Amino acid sequence: MAERGRYRTKQQEIILDCLKKQKSRFLTVDQFMDCLRKEGVQVGQTTVYRVLERLAEDGEIMKLPMEDGSKIRYCYADKDELNKPGKLVCMRCGRFIPLECSKMADFLDHIYEEHGFEMDNQHTVLYGYCGCKKKTNSGE
Repeated sequence: MAERGRYRTKQQEIILDCLKKQKSRFLTVDQFMDCLRKEGVQVGQTTVYRVLERLAEDGEIMKLPMEDGSKIRYCYADKDELNKPGKLVCMRCGRFIPLECSKMADFLDHIYEEHGFEMDNQHTVLYGYCGCKKKTNSGE
């Protein structure tokens, strides 16, 4: 129990374990509910929403809007990965890749110096496509 009123229930553990199995992939609540069902876990959608929000507030998972802003997606990643100064997210499969690039600091400096905008590098997310697009296009 980390603080008063904050305890971990069995359902919270099940939900977190299910997220950990997704190997750094972002999932909507609907996709997450499908994963739970496939594992034979019966948890109400409201409970899932509540637990995911709490885990995001506690910094145990990452929460991002879809590219079009229509839904929220959630992802489990190691603390080290979450603290990287940038994240790459695949728009097709939802894969999360921590951005480890020596050019990131130069990019952030450029944005500030040329555009007068200071970016929060802990929340910088770039959307695009990982190798899954090639696999889909080549028919694999």
